[in-house]
Amino acid sequence: MNNTVTLFSVLALTLLMASCLPEDQAPGTGPDFSTELLVDTGRTYGELVAGESSTFTLRWTAADDAEWYDIRISPHPINDSNWGTALRIDSIPASDTTDMIAYVQVQPEVFKNTCISCGQCVEACPQDAMSLIDGKAVIDLSKCTACGECVRVCPVNAITDSRFGQSYYFAMRAMGSGNTRSEVVSASGRYRLRYMNLDTWCGDCAYECFILLDSCGPGCPVDAIWYTPDWNTPGVDSGLIHIDYDLCIDCGQCFIQCHEYGLWSIMKEVVAE
Repeated sequence: MNNTVTLFSVLALTLLMASCLPEDQAPGTGPDFSTELLVDTGRTYGELVAGESSTFTLRWTAADDAEWYDIRISPHPINDSNWGTALRIDSIPASDTTDMIAYVQVQPEVFKNTCISCGQCVEACPQDAMSLIDGKAVIDLSKCTACGECVRVCPVNAITDSRFGQSYYFAMRAMGSGNTRSEVVSASGRYRLRYMNLDTWCGDCAYECFILLDSCGPGCPVDAIWYTPDWNTPGVDSGLIHIDYDLCIDCGQCFIQCHEYGLWSIMKEVVAE
């Protein structure tokens, strides 16, 4: 069976997005929808190699009478009673295939009408991805690593809390003719994105780790990366770097330096919680 692959969905609630999506529930009976909503774990989607992108991969079985699917996300479990308060992140057209798939990308977004031009996000961003343009905060997506520092310091919640380190629940309804919706809400457990080191790609680069070399960049700001030199500890761990997840703040600096100087062993993965 062929999969239906949707375009990436930016996790943000904007007026443009709201205006483009279909309206909510209309009177009537919706499609018979009882499929399980699955979230892939392990390395994320990548155009070149797995683990490149900041995405969640969602899979489900198509409903016979569905015209589109309403996908929502929340830091709290989603059910019928709180469906209306969960953030709609995508509208997926139905297709002739049975197996459906969608990629949901994590990326902070600025609510310009809420931004007060204080500049705190600009000062806090470790990647220099934030700037003020015409008095409003703007994110350079080519530099942003979705670390969430801008979200943390914003005094007026003008930036969506879509970032690494945040746990999310997903849910879906099948939508039928006239925007009637399925009675059943198909909901997932809790998942989050994090960085990982793929041992088989970690290459003991020049007997040192480029993530830890001052000449290659600032390195880990919280000393969550440590390295096992191969000449001190022979065995399966020799020559590998490790991530202390109790210290890690998901800033992405290790990912940047490993991809610029090393062997791309630092990757992104989805884990169930």
